[in-house]
Amino acid sequence: MIQIDHVKDAIRDLSAKIEQVDRDFDMWVEYGDDMMNPDWSIEKCYLILLSIMESMQLVKLREMFQDIYAGLKSGKGLSEISEAPDGQPYSIPISKLRQYKAVVEAFLPISDGTTVRKDLIQAIRDVHYVIADETLFGHPPRNETDVHLRIEAVLKPFFPDLKHKPSLTKSIKNFQPDTGIGSISTLIEYKFLAKKQDVPTVADQILADTRGYVSTEWKRIIYVIYETNRFRTEKDWNNFLKESGIREDTIIIVLSGEPPKTGQKDATGVPA
Repeated sequence: MIQIDHVKDAIRDLSAKIEQVDRDFDMWVEYGDDMMNPDWSIEKCYLILLSIMESMQLVKLREMFQDIYAGLKSGKGLSEISEAPDGQPYSIPISKLRQYKAVVEAFLPISDGTTVRKDLIQAIRDVHYVIADETLFGHPPRNETDVHLRIEAVLKPFFPDLKHKPSLTKSIKNFQPDTGIGSISTLIEYKFLAKKQDVPTVADQILADTRGYVSTEWKRIIYVIYETNRFRTEKDWNNFLKESGIREDTIIIVLSGEPPKTGQKDATGVPA
């Protein structure tokens, strides 16, 4: 893996190029001059970001981004003009470029443990659109395992010590949280919520987990709840933790998904 400082320099340079490409796109849309078509400049930014991902050994993320790049190239091209809800023209390729750059930036490791945890939280929020992208996976997450494996695939290159289902040994019973990152003493647990009536069950599971996961090795716990519909807000869930007397270094992140389409299976394996 290349030096982190070099990566940061490359991303800063890429950010400047994207800003210029954005301006070029606006000018091209306004004047309609083919000589101002930003297609080549947009493609250059895609290739730079792909190279950054490769140098950082972000294999899975690079594959995802490569698929988007190939799809855009084989479709209407990188200079395709789309219309925003407000009627204004915008560029999907540039939007995707910004999104994936943000994911890479969010996962850049920082030496301070507290800052790393803060960046980890933001990174989990930022990868939401990636794990739910049907063009990459064929379908949004259908169960807890989908959410677990897709997020871990993005986290692993930045946290090489990430453990899949680490074991917490206790005198009577062993516990197995979903993900453990030893370098920042953080556990991550994933929940999939597809029905409103399951909210109390998930709440009970979280309370049980917080007691079982108490450990001198693991100081922080992050619960990631993927909701197929908005059942409870993130604020509601974190208030629930406070009201239950759960320690302050335990938080809940809510990712808002979408309900499974007709013919797909829900979290229990039953067709929707």
